[in-house]
Amino acid sequence: PATDQGAADLAAAVRDSFEPRPWRLWADDPREAVGARVRAAGEQGSFDRWQRQMRPGGPRPGWSVQAVFDWAQQALERGSELHVPAARCLTAVAGPDDLPQIVEAARSGPEGARCAALHYLAEAGEPVVLDLIEAAALSPSLTVAHTAIAAFERMTGADAVERARRWAHRPDALGASAAGVLACRGTAQDAPQVLGALREAVRGDGPDAPRLWTLVDGAGRLGIACAAPVLRHVYRETSSSHLRGRAARALAATDPSFATGFAVECLWDCEETTREVAALHAETGDIRVAERLRRLATDPAEEAEVQTAVRSRIGPDASAV
Repeated sequence: PATDQGAADLAAAVRDSFEPRPWRLWADDPREAVGARVRAAGEQGSFDRWQRQMRPGGPRPGWSVQAVFDWAQQALERGSELHVPAARCLTAVAGPDDLPQIVEAARSGPEGARCAALHYLAEAGEPVVLDLIEAAALSPSLTVAHTAIAAFERMTGADAVERARRWAHRPDALGASAAGVLACRGTAQDAPQVLGALREAVRGDGPDAPRLWTLVDGAGRLGIACAAPVLRHVYRETSSSHLRGRAARALAATDPSFATGFAVECLWDCEETTREVAALHAETGDIRVAERLRRLATDPAEEAEVQTAVRSRIGPDASAV
């Protein structure tokens, strides 16, 4: 209705809408009762957002460590997980004297405070955090357990990689996370553990397991040649075009037959990154490859990265294939 309350409700609906496009179309309506009202509601929504930004509800300068913990806990009780923002706030307000309090919160504090403390200690690279993460990963609280694993995965130091080597044999979520860390940041000595985790993930969770993404990348990064059969299986069976592309990239680094096998069919893949890998590796002696490369090189709708890869194989003149 065209009342003050109706205008306020309309402004809230426009401001909080998930898809703004319909409102933009209605704003172009020439009718005064439609277009003008929607435009006014959009302006009011923008003003409301500006007001909220000017009155943030988060930490203020001068907050103590305990105040940040309380804020994180209150947010969790409201259903919002603000562990990472709270950890950044701790970086701003915590000093060396606050470390014992933060460590204690990470060991036995309320869920919100514990999660914030774990993230803070992981980002700071405190040596004690690895033991705290190991304990938190066994917590009956899924929020704490998942946060501990996420904090560990964000660590990039040598200590985290060394601890991942010890944890990779565990049969729980922390062991799976450790294998992922080795896949991302491990060295050649970690290849057997990454390969074992890759095989176990396929056997246990199938070719669409979320943890396969990191493990497939790791198999390619470490050049694990004996992972090729598993990677071929993932390539054939996964329903994810993105994971199929990652498997193709890993096969290019591990499978000598990739250039004459999967690389050929990858030239027709729906993902441009997969076509790019294929264009870089497909054997040009195959007449199908030669013809496809010509088409990719001259297709105005093809992605620039793919065409760059094609031209690196055939030169600037597409007819030279």
